[in-house]
Amino acid sequence: MARALCTRCGLHPNTCVCEVCEQVDNRHRVIILQHPSEVGHSKGTVRVLQQCLTRLEVLVGESPESFSGQGLERLLTGTRTGLLFPCADSQPVESNAAAQIDQWLVLDGTWRKAAKILHLNPQFRQLPCFHFADPPASRYRIRKAPKAGQLSTAEAVAYLFTLTEPAIDTEPLLRAQDVLIRKRLAFVPDHHKTKDHEAPDPELPGSLTNY
Repeated sequence: MARALCTRCGLHPNTCVCEVCEQVDNRHRVIILQHPSEVGHSKGTVRVLQQCLTRLEVLVGESPESFSGQGLERLLTGTRTGLLFPCADSQPVESNAAAQIDQWLVLDGTWRKAAKILHLNPQFRQLPCFHFADPPASRYRIRKAPKAGQLSTAEAVAYLFTLTEPAIDTEPLLRAQDVLIRKRLAFVPDHHKTKDHEAPDPELPGSLTNY
């Protein structure tokens, strides 16, 4: 008899990480704009954020119409929102400017697909943009990052809070991601594993984005 799906995330116990997810009481709300190709992927780390963060919104789409239909304008109205994405005029999160931000907009997808969301929604460029000046090494070892400084979405949000809300413990996000990785690797035959576990490929799904 098949095992029942998790009532929280709807996934099979072999890929569910809900039981290890601990609450992280973030003060700044995070709005994830998730590319449709990321929904349901076993490698995706947004589900870790969904189970841990107390202030999180996840909107799935690409176009302004898709986000408008999910109430993005309401979420952005009257709030100082920062876009976490490296742009030509982006500032380091470590700068004083980040202290003025009330909530964060984060793009979830491969580099190319995250950039496409930004391209299709030029209004986001009116928001102050931020990047990490010195990001930590990624623990997302399901596959090797194509470029240095790339983090999974969960890692990016965890490091964001390390810098902007140092009083909260972000380790639960990383521990849950570690469990996700172990469960994912359990399905990979030993003879297919490289020293980096999977070959780099910027277009494979997995939410590796350069912040």
